[in-house]
Amino acid sequence: MTSSLEDQVMQALASVEDPELGVSIVDLGLVRHVEVTSDRVQVTIAMTTPTCPLGGLIAETARAAIEGSLAPGKAVTVTLDRSFHWTPDLATPQVRDRFTGSTSVSLADRLRTAVSGLLGSQ
Repeated sequence: MTSSLEDQVMQALASVEDPELGVSIVDLGLVRHVEVTSDRVQVTIAMTTPTCPLGGLIAETARAAIEGSLAPGKAVTVTLDRSFHWTPDLATPQVRDRFTGSTSVSLADRLRTAVSGLLGSQ
C-alpha cells in the first residue's frame, strides 16, 4: 500500500460523519483497519455501540466516499466490526472536548443519550 493512497482513503473516510453525532468517523476513532493493494481497498470500522442501527448506513457512506476519491478499478469493501468495544478515549482530544466541554457530562453519557433517542427508549 502506498502512503498517498492510504492518505486518500483516510481523507475520504474523514468526510463520513456519524449521523447522530455529526462527527467524522475518523475523529471518533471508528476506523480500525485500512488495507490498500493494487486492486482493492479493505476497511474495517467499528460503531460507538455494537448495536448501532446506523452501522450499515455509515459503512455504505464510507464505501461510496472511498470509491469517489479513487480512480476507477479498485474494489472497495467496508466491514463493520460489531465486536469491537469503542470507548471515548479513541476519539481525538478535540472531539472529547467538544462533548465534555466544561460540564461533567461525559462523551459516553452523551452517546448513550443520542442512541437512546434514536431507539426511542429513555
